[in-house]
Amino acid sequence: MLRLATARTFLPILPLLAAACVTARGEDWPQLKCDSGRTGNLPSRSVTVPLGLIAAAPLSDAVFTSPVVADGKVFVVDGSGVVHAFDAETLEPQWTFTTAGGKANCNNVASPAVAGGFLHVGTMAGKYYVLSTTDGKPIATIDCGEPVFVSPVVGNGRVYMATLGSRLYALEPDGKVCWIWDYVKDHVGFNADRWSPADWLAARKETGWPGDRRDHFFCTRSPVLTGNMLAMPAGGVLVWLEDVGDRPQQRGVYYSTRESPVTLGLTASEDGAVYRQWHRRDNMGSVEVLRLAGEEVKASVVPGTVSSYDRSESLSFCSVSLRGEDVYRCRPEESFGFCKHSTTAETQYLGGPPSIAAPILLNDSAVYGALDGTLNVVPLDGSGKIWSYQTPFGKAITAPVAVCDGRVYFGCDDGYLYALGPNGSASPPTKDLDLTKIRSPFTGKLAGPEHDWFTSFGNLANTNANSQGLRPPVRVKWVRAFQGTCKHFSVCGAGRMYTHTAEGQVFAVEQETGRLLWRRYFPGVHVSFTSPLYWEGRLFVPQAGFDKSLLRCFDAASGELLWEAPFSGTPSWNRQLPPIPYQNLLVYPFSSAKVAPKQWLFEHQSTFGFSDDQKPLIRAYDIDTGAVRWTQDFSKYGSGGDDAGMCLMDGTLYYSCYFGGKGPPGVTAALEPETGRILWLTTDYSLHAGCTVSGAEGRIYLGGYNPVEEKTNRVWCLDARDGSLVWKSDPLSRAIHVVTIGRRFLFTHSQYRNGFLIEKATGKIVTDNLTKGYRCTRFTLSEPYLIGPNLDLFDLTDPKNVELASCGPPIDLLVCIGGTVSNGRIFHTTNGTGLQCSAVYGEEAATHRAPWQSE
Repeated sequence: MLRLATARTFLPILPLLAAACVTARGEDWPQLKCDSGRTGNLPSRSVTVPLGLIAAAPLSDAVFTSPVVADGKVFVVDGSGVVHAFDAETLEPQWTFTTAGGKANCNNVASPAVAGGFLHVGTMAGKYYVLSTTDGKPIATIDCGEPVFVSPVVGNGRVYMATLGSRLYALEPDGKVCWIWDYVKDHVGFNADRWSPADWLAARKETGWPGDRRDHFFCTRSPVLTGNMLAMPAGGVLVWLEDVGDRPQQRGVYYSTRESPVTLGLTASEDGAVYRQWHRRDNMGSVEVLRLAGEEVKASVVPGTVSSYDRSESLSFCSVSLRGEDVYRCRPEESFGFCKHSTTAETQYLGGPPSIAAPILLNDSAVYGALDGTLNVVPLDGSGKIWSYQTPFGKAITAPVAVCDGRVYFGCDDGYLYALGPNGSASPPTKDLDLTKIRSPFTGKLAGPEHDWFTSFGNLANTNANSQGLRPPVRVKWVRAFQGTCKHFSVCGAGRMYTHTAEGQVFAVEQETGRLLWRRYFPGVHVSFTSPLYWEGRLFVPQAGFDKSLLRCFDAASGELLWEAPFSGTPSWNRQLPPIPYQNLLVYPFSSAKVAPKQWLFEHQSTFGFSDDQKPLIRAYDIDTGAVRWTQDFSKYGSGGDDAGMCLMDGTLYYSCYFGGKGPPGVTAALEPETGRILWLTTDYSLHAGCTVSGAEGRIYLGGYNPVEEKTNRVWCLDARDGSLVWKSDPLSRAIHVVTIGRRFLFTHSQYRNGFLIEKATGKIVTDNLTKGYRCTRFTLSEPYLIGPNLDLFDLTDPKNVELASCGPPIDLLVCIGGTVSNGRIFHTTNGTGLQCSAVYGEEAATHRAPWQSE
């Protein structure tokens, strides 16, 4: 039985922190970014370059956490939840401790912390450990009942730990519980099982959710502490809690205007100001400065940190670091990897490659790891050379470093813990740890490739539908974190799920556990909402940017880049579809345009035209080399190409492109895939913005945002043989993304409004009373259920009485992407929350226990 501590006296944090960071055995690094505010500000410390490799210690998996240092030892937790202790000077192993959960306990991202001679470790498997720093023996274990994603905060003689489900624990250093605060119970008013879709369904039927920002509750970023005041992110909300000894006292709550955004990083200054990197959607975000004044929260914005859908700047995915009035941050953007923001000067790029890891500020330099696998020491005054150490395998460094006694410690995706120092002379490691190999093979009745959701809309005809026995109950099997945004689907193949972030990361995880297998990053990508294609052991990803856009081919098992070939234009919100394979070709539509930031994510809700020199193009590449085999130019019919779509049905390519208000509104054509020869073409019917073409049973379907008959919008159904009109649908508001083709009905979604079921034979609307309250959501269909964000399932068995059959937990605050069913499981990648999950259903769900659930 865990006891509650009694009220106690608190001391100011700064003297305690200073004492904790320097001991008789040298400098310590007790927690993430060294201090409880996560400022990363260590002006009394320095490193002397060049640094040399002291040692590189192999671990059991990739490393996504920051090391900590205490009493002459360095401690690190690898992705598989194994805790390692090394001698801080030599990296000689001291002890290891394997946390519970087995192979399902993977993707551990919570950095450890040291307090009072104890090491605190939270895990993905829902266990929280307090270990002896001397020998690694467990002193206390807390069964949290849900994963822990964030690092403990040490201050005031206590340790504060938050679970993914936003339970906040105050602990003594030895693990004794002082109090527990529960955001879901106190703010959401939800007292049932927060991991149960059935319980969320019952609550949603009462409240009419989705969309209420208070229902989204996940804590994916570390709380911060100043004095006795904690600031904790929960869903789209930020809560201030004062530790008054035997309980927390709420002092403030911050809800943003309109809809609450996602917190991507928190830092607290010495005077209590909280700096929050936030994201809403479509590259929109900034670093806010939030100050608690009584019960009111006053907000301002750090100059130079605003990003938007019509600007060239990218989001940051880590906390900022602070020195005085200056704000330092890293972001995954070429030529702005590490920069300084000031209230008195322009934003200054200080140098270094793109990164998702927060910088550490030393006396006259900053140290950070980058996505290209380099460790960088950057002068803070903007002069002098940047010094870099290239890790031997070029894998990403994704967590902040630790710096003690002139040495730098950091982990890497390659599975090694590195120590660099002024006298290091060790040779870099040469042994690849084979982390790309699947450890938990995906098995089951539907594991075969014929059941893969391998491209954006499920198959090459873009039906956006399958049938794999989906039915309630539903239970979450795994959940993982990533740093990036998406407005497009992940895809599956060969036991892996593949994701492309809009900022340029491409990664693969095990379908069975979500364990990261490999990650690649390419600079120069800007808000590229493009899905991957898995095809016969390879992965194809279009990555678009202002200066260059490249279609890249990877080995799907290893992530090795096989070839790349140029294209142009912008995918914007509209062209998320990847290329289409046919025999030895790979076919991709785009435009000839060079697009400025203002038009990169161009609007599609109104009729307009494209510039006369913007050519609509289709290009076929050799699937093995990327060499161009043929190109088809449709510019004689109109301008455009970036608001277009394509599908393959019965050996024929079908292409449709929206031109806007100039001349004909668009073009639709059938092509011979081997040569690009046009078989038929019409300018009478086409997509009408923000939609791709789909086909089945000899018919193709064309939808869009915009009206096609004066102020009336419709879906067109064409005969695939000659492009003649079969029917036009009843009037509807919008038909965005894709016309989904089910066995009995078509489904279309209308942004911010409602969805429609349409008779396949006639185009008559069967019902328009579903999917209300969703935004620009991408739904999918796995018969007979329509799948939305947050594992929402709508039962379409009776089209006159569509019911929500299952929902939650609500992991996607921005509700832009639905789930997909592949190989008998549900997979869900969120828009901006930085979470992915997989769920089981039916008989498998009835007996399933997640790794964080107690026996």
